[in-house]
Amino acid sequence: MSSIPGKVLILCIDRDNDVGERLGVPTPVIGRDNLLKVAIQYILRYPDDSDANAMFAAIQLYDNLVITLGKENVEVALVTGSSSEDIMADLKLLSEVDKVLSQFNADSIIVVSDGPADESVVPLLQSKRPVISIKRVVVRQSKGFEEFAVLMKHYIAKLVVEPRYRKYALGLPGSILLLYGLFSIISAYMPSIVAVVVGAIIAMLAGIAALLYAFNVHSEILRFIRKYELTFFTIVISTVLMILYPLVNAYILKLNIQSLFLKRPTIFDVMSIVIAISLLTNIIEVYAKKGIIDSRKIVLTVAVSLFPTIILNSAMWFVMGLEPFTEFVTCIIAYVVVNILTLLVVTKTVRRIRI
Repeated sequence: MSSIPGKVLILCIDRDNDVGERLGVPTPVIGRDNLLKVAIQYILRYPDDSDANAMFAAIQLYDNLVITLGKENVEVALVTGSSSEDIMADLKLLSEVDKVLSQFNADSIIVVSDGPADESVVPLLQSKRPVISIKRVVVRQSKGFEEFAVLMKHYIAKLVVEPRYRKYALGLPGSILLLYGLFSIISAYMPSIVAVVVGAIIAMLAGIAALLYAFNVHSEILRFIRKYELTFFTIVISTVLMILYPLVNAYILKLNIQSLFLKRPTIFDVMSIVIAISLLTNIIEVYAKKGIIDSRKIVLTVAVSLFPTIILNSAMWFVMGLEPFTEFVTCIIAYVVVNILTLLVVTKTVRRIRI
């Protein structure tokens, strides 16, 4: 160790800022005594959290290096990011590193962490000072079923409580339940065969989207959209199909005009599909060419697209005496709830993407 030149800074990394947010202490925490106080407070409140072990490991390493290099050549500090663990977390962490370096002008850095997530900032630290070593603290756990049960309970709670894991642990099951509920509603209002077809189409579209993204085909599609004006052609084609639907019913299938409004799919269902395709194409084209995700257009697409198939269909059946008033009101309430949920989800999602 005596071959290490200059001053050495031992940095304990807490990228998700568990210590700062849980204890409410300002960061960075600089100096052995200050860090020891924080570490003791933290382990008394959260004895099973690995961040406490990382802080004690940093202090232990500091004590060892002081013997070799001298107290004037070694310093220890805790720097934190934020719970979002995105670019803002890295910027905050780097800002705290600058504060530490302004008080202790180190020539090199030793990183102490409790896992890969914290170590992901090492390339960023290299821009400040050379990182000469990384010490990962691994907490040893005793074996046995009881210990396994305690650990499972801890990690399950972590999946449900912490935002960065919650979106995966609850997001996927929530999506599955949402699709199940959607299919159930479709089955209630449509004949069984139609419901199965609609459900299959939704599942296929979701699968196609996943495959396109997985094999990076979506980038080629976006490149194609940037090159051509697709919104205009989509509107023209959709309008033509909208006009053809009643003509096919009347002249080819020999169905009466009443069937357009009572037999699924109705003319209102076709109208919803046409509107949805046209508006979605415009949203995708604007994003491909300008990189803008317009949350208002997304909400408008859902609202306008669902209006014919939910409200107009239900109103038509109510006026013709084929649907009770309670079901008509239920459809209106369902339409309003879906639009409110869409507004909340889209607004929050787009805001996170922009951040």
